[in-house]
This record gives sequence, structure tokens and C-alpha cells, in this order.
Amino acid sequence: MRNSRNKVLVPFALALGLSSMLASGARAEDKAPQAVKPPVINVIPAADAEMVASITVTGTIVPRQEVAVGTDVAGLIVLELGADQGDTVKEGDIIARLDKSSLEIQLAQIEAQRAQAEASIAQSEAQIVDAQIAVRQAQEALDRARALSAKGITSKADFDNATNAHDSANARLNTSRQALVASQSQLQLVAAQKRDILLRIEKADVKAPTDGVVLSRNALLGGIVSMNAGPLFRIARDNEFELSANIPEVDLPRLKPDMPVSVRVSGMEQPVAGRVRLISPEITASSRLGAVKISLEHNDAIRPGNFARAVIELTRRNGVSVPLSAIVYRGPTALVQVVKDGVVDTRKVTLGIRNDRAVEVLDGLADGEDVVARAGTFVANGDRVTPVRVAEETTGAVK
Repeated sequence: MRNSRNKVLVPFALALGLSSMLASGARAEDKAPQAVKPPVINVIPAADAEMVASITVTGTIVPRQEVAVGTDVAGLIVLELGADQGDTVKEGDIIARLDKSSLEIQLAQIEAQRAQAEASIAQSEAQIVDAQIAVRQAQEALDRARALSAKGITSKADFDNATNAHDSANARLNTSRQALVASQSQLQLVAAQKRDILLRIEKADVKAPTDGVVLSRNALLGGIVSMNAGPLFRIARDNEFELSANIPEVDLPRLKPDMPVSVRVSGMEQPVAGRVRLISPEITASSRLGAVKISLEHNDAIRPGNFARAVIELTRRNGVSVPLSAIVYRGPTALVQVVKDGVVDTRKVTLGIRNDRAVEVLDGLADGEDVVARAGTFVANGDRVTPVRVAEETTGAVK
């Protein structure tokens, strides 16, 4: 009986020992060291993209060329007004009429003086003819008196009388000729006075000297035109406006005429295209600013005096670019963290154009290379990582 029990217990013990050994081996295997996986890091490829360098300036909308409209005919009353502020006028349009009654009276007086001068000329011409006849008769009488005096037939007194008569006739002829010259001069003076009156009458109809929009009207119905009152109207020539802005002196050398500009005018949803027209040749000493004039495309919504913000395009070119968040700075040196074969390589780069999202890399990085999307945050040079490509980052660079 005892032997039978022993036979049963021996296999059981063997099985129990084997089970214990297997359990111990499993626990030992669990405690063995495992390989560590490199951390996951977001990367983004450097890409060839169009980059634009720009300067933002602010200023005021002004007429490109402002025309002052007035008249030098002073003392006349304004009878009619043909244009008001904001009206669009064409060259030659009558925008104001002045009272011409006094000028028309002066014109009638001039016409009377002209008729008088013409009559004086006719009278002087007739007197000249009579004087010429008298001179000829006196000359004939003098010739006869000289011949008779030479023969001793007539007295010396008769000869002297004939001589004096001849001289008197010549004097009257010269007087008639001078009177004719005076009458002709008077006629010329009257003609000049008439032209002046006609010109003043023409100016009494105040006309628009150019196409454009009326910026202001100072003329009043019933008002008397004065030389010292300033222009009656102000017109923006050809309805052209431009942006007048000031720019710091350090940026002024970067500007060139005809550079494209995008202008956002206060109150308008869409920007207006423009171009740099004029760059000031001097800097204001007190403010260290220089003026720039930006011509604008025609837009009926633009008004002089509007505030506007302009983005001047300095340069546009294609180049390798990365997000701003991919740049890390060590002092003045710009760095990017390139991931190649799972290893971080920190490189010095030269930067070019930048905007609010990306920056151009001129040197140190090739198109298509992966860079850490948020540089300098979690990894350092030589670290092993598991790169994962993500969409473009828009955060700023890490200082």
C-alpha cells in the first residue's frame, strides 16, 4: 500500500518542480532589458516657394494734381453756379457765371472811342491831301518868284513871301501827318482796350480748365469776386488720386519707382492696386522720414483725405523656404535642425526674405530636406528621433 502511494507522489513532485522552473524562467525573461524607441518628432520638408519682401507704410489719400480755378476779374457778382463739391466736370464746362453788365457798358464806350479814332484818321488823311496840294502850289509860286527875282522883275519882298508860303505849307503837311499818326495810335489803343474788355467778358464765364472732380467750392451766389479771396473752386485733375506716405530713412533706399503696391483704403473691403510714383530726394531732419507718392488705380470709392495702409513689394523670387518655427537663434546666428536618417543635424543658415509665416534660406539647406517643425524645443544636435512629416507650422521662431 505504501509502495503504491510512493509511486503516485513521485510523478506529481516532478511535475510540480517543472512548473516552478517554468514560472521562474518567465519572470526572469520579463525582467530582461528591452530596446528604447527614439522619440517621435514632427518634421517638415524645406520647399521651393515664391517669397515676397515688402514694406508697410501708412498715409493719406490726396489728389495727384490739384487745380485752383478762379478769375482775375475782380468786383463782379456771382450770378450762377454750375458745379458743386463732388461734381465731375469736363474741360470747358461753365461752372460759374459772373455779372457782365458793367463790362458790356465799358465795351460800348470802347466801340464809341474806336469810331471816334477812325473818324480822326479819315480827317487827318483828308488834311494831308489838302496840305500836299498847298505844298505843291507853294512850290510852284516859289519857283516863279525865284525866276522873276533872278531877272530883276519882282522885288525881294515878293520872293520872301513865296518862300514863307512854301515853308508854311510844308509845316501844315507835317502837322497833318503827325495828326494821322496820333489818330492811328489812338485806334490801336482802343483796339487793345477792346481786346482786354472782351477777355474780361470771356473770363466772367468761369470754365473748368481740365477734366476732374470738384473738391471744394468757395463761390457763393450773390458774392462779389475778390482778388484776395482765393480760388472759387478746387478740382482734382482727371479724378486721379494717390497715397502720400512717409517712410523711415533706413527703408527709403530700398524703394524704386514703379514698384507694385497693394493699398487698403479705410472703409473699403478690397485693396487697390498702385505703384510707386515718386520718392522724395530729401529727408525731414526733425522726423527722419522721407515722403513717397503712390499712384492708385481709378476707384470711385476713393476720397481725398482717406487713411490708407500700403504694402510696397520690394522683391519677389523663388527660393528654399521653411516656416518661421523651424528657425532657432543662438545670438545673431540662425540655425535649423535637419533630420537625416533619424539623426538631428543642427546647421547654420543664411536667411533672406521673410513674411509672417515663412522665411527664405539662402544658404545651408537644400530643397526637400526635412527640418524639425518646432526647432530647439525638444531635441538637440546628434539626437536620434523618429521623424513624422506634418503640415506647415505657423508659429514663430524660438529665441
